Order: sequence, then structure tokens, then C-alpha cells
Amino acid sequence: MVSLTSPLISAEELRTKLGDRSLKIFDVRGAWGVPPIVNFEAYAEAHIPGAVFLDWSRYFVDTDVPINLANVASRTQAQSAFERLGISKDDTLVLYDDYHHMLAARTWWSMRYWGFENVLVLDGGWKRWTHLDYPITKVPGHYSKGDFNVEERADLSVSIDQVANRDASVCLIDGRGAIGYAGNAKEPRSGHIPGAVNVPFKDLLDEQTGMFKSKAELLDRFRQLNPDIERTAVISSCGAGYAGSIILLGLSVVGIDAPLFDGSFSAWKQDSARLVEQSLESA
Repeated sequence: MVSLTSPLISAEELRTKLGDRSLKIFDVRGAWGVPPIVNFEAYAEAHIPGAVFLDWSRYFVDTDVPINLANVASRTQAQSAFERLGISKDDTLVLYDDYHHMLAARTWWSMRYWGFENVLVLDGGWKRWTHLDYPITKVPGHYSKGDFNVEERADLSVSIDQVANRDASVCLIDGRGAIGYAGNAKEPRSGHIPGAVNVPFKDLLDEQTGMFKSKAELLDRFRQLNPDIERTAVISSCGAGYAGSIILLGLSVVGIDAPLFDGSFSAWKQDSARLVEQSLESA
């Protein structure tokens, strides 16, 4: 087991580690509104050698409610997921997707919430890997039953009441695009949580490569919110806990370990007693 200093691994570095028995790779490709079978078919057609398919809508997420309202999996669900996926305590994991890191990031956060720290996200994902013409295969990956025992890290999540009652000094980041954050005048329950500031997740990514921008560029973007961001309490949110996970990855790159408001705006707007804010001039 290695001690990780960054949540990201480059395609170049992963290429050199293929075949390492302590390394386990998971294909988390998919997109909102796309049936899991379509994602599995993409995996079956081609994936990184050794990778196992991880259905983001089934593992590490509550499956008893609509996906946009689904919080992180329960302890029992998470324990089962680690075992069925073949994850053991001394493994180092690499997750990748083809959706701006959104599904890999959400899984990364969920795994860490349930105590597994040695997990990395492939910087640039499937796009970067295939752009470099690195090896792919149709041979399905398989790992034996895992032995990792979950342990909750409650500090990586905040509740709706904690968000509502947060101190004025807390920086609440909304990782959605500007339009979703701004809201729609015809939809009074659209917009954002009062006081939240917007950092669209795509601001953290290089448009051409899909990779995260440099540490210096990320830090500069976060300092636009607060020049003292490294010493400021931060909470990440979005629409349903996915774009906010990308924000968490970016924060982690610059050394900031922040919690996620898992329910995010989807949960917030369900409660009519919770005020919402709109900023239509920014749309």
C-alpha cells in the first residue's frame, strides 16, 4: 500500500504500472440518463487492460431512491460493494471515466467516505488514455473477493442542516454550470443555496485535453473566491453530489480536504421551507 499525495494519476504513470498486482483499475464510464447496459457494452468493447467495470448507478450509492436524490451508500451497501468488487485493504485503486471525471470523482469521494484512502482518479480519463494510443483490451478484468472493512469518515460529508446553519465565514462552492446555478425566473425553486458561490467544474479542466489544470492554476481559481482559501472552511456542493465531487478533486490537488454536501441543491429545493437564491444576470 502506498501513501498518496495527490488524488490524480497521469496516464503516463498508469501505463508504467499495468500488471502491478497491488493496483486495481475500475472503469466508471457513463453519463446521466444513459442506461447501465450501454456503459457496460462500451467497457466490453474496449477498456484499459485489467480494468473491472464499476456501475456508478449501482455501487457506493443508495439504490432505493431516484439517482438525483441518492446519497452515498449505507454501511452495509458499501461493505458489500468493496467485497464484490474485490477491493482489499492493501490495494491501490485507479478509477477512470469519460464524463469530465464526474463519475470517477463521485466514486472516489464515496470510497473515501467509507474509509478507503488509497484511491486515485486517472487525469483526463478514457479520453487521455486513448489519445495517447495506450493499450486497450476486450478481455474482462476480474478480482477475487475483497477484504476491506469499511469505516465511516463523517468529516467528509455535511448534512442539510449543517449547510443551513454554517458560519458566515464558510465558503460554500456550487460546482454546477453558470446556467443551473443562476436559476430560471419561471421556476422559483431553481437557482442555488443562499450564499453559495459558483465555480463551474469545467473551470478546473483543460478544454483540449480534459485533464485538470495545473496546481497553480487551480489555486488561483479558488483564490478568486477567497484569497485565504487554504485557511478557510470549505463545503462543496452542486446539483446532486457529482459536479461537487470534481470540485473536491481540484481542492485536493491544492491540498484542501473539504466535505461534500451530498444531497446538494436537489435535496435543498425539495424542502419548501428552504429559501433559494437566483442570480439571473450571470446566466
